[in-house]
Amino acid sequence: MLPRLLLLLPLFVGLPTAAHAHSDASMFGAPSAAAQHDHDDRAAPRHPATLSFDPRHLVNVVIKINARITRLNNLYVGKRVARNEVLGEMESAELETVQATYLGLFRNMDAVQSFSMTGNEKLIDARMNLRWRGMSENDIKQMERAREPLKRIKITAPESGFIYAVNVVNNQILNTGAPVGQYTATGTTILTLARPAAIQIETSLPIDVARGLKPGQRMTVHVADARRGEVALPAVVQQIFAFANPVNQRQRVRLKLAGNPPKGVALPAGLQASVSLEEPDHAH
Repeated sequence: MLPRLLLLLPLFVGLPTAAHAHSDASMFGAPSAAAQHDHDDRAAPRHPATLSFDPRHLVNVVIKINARITRLNNLYVGKRVARNEVLGEMESAELETVQATYLGLFRNMDAVQSFSMTGNEKLIDARMNLRWRGMSENDIKQMERAREPLKRIKITAPESGFIYAVNVVNNQILNTGAPVGQYTATGTTILTLARPAAIQIETSLPIDVARGLKPGQRMTVHVADARRGEVALPAVVQQIFAFANPVNQRQRVRLKLAGNPPKGVALPAGLQASVSLEEPDHAH
């Protein structure tokens, strides 16, 4: 029996010793990948936040004539639009009449100037009337070239920004009523735009975190996008409110975006987000 054991002993001695070693480097003092990830998360915690808009930077798009909305160009709350971008179209018998009056003066401008010293002033005033009633400069030039009233009038964005509210639908009739004076009709607000400066991010941070912040400090706002997934937006601290909530020991902080978000990212009012103290390049 003893000779057999002596013969098998070299086989056990020759087995690879690595099979008995633990593959986790943490047993030698080095952190594992999971531990490193947990450390990163602890280094940059996120706090819930909500998007809001400063009402001082809201712009109404108002139609001041009786008209019908014939087309809206895929308008939705949070959509980003550019200045002079076509938002939709409308048609108005009232505006066609005003166009015809303007064209009568425009076609006969030479004859009007021959017997009237105020011919140019009349044309300028008639042009202002068209602009006030919703015609863009491009529409007026197109009408002058065609020498005919335009049936459909483009509705354009007066400024760049984000759609804050949409108040109309396709084929809706707008009845603004009778104007009081030439340019004082209230009109119908069909949508509201928010300038980029209107976007605010409201959050409540633990007192010890808020105490270490200062206006202008860089942070990151994380929002969810249907196409891109999570999007990290650079932001800066705008205001640190003085009073803290004694119940949850948190302090209100307001941020503002440091630039325009990527095109196509919708930012509606009330959107739930999160904020972290790191800059976007270091955000996870």
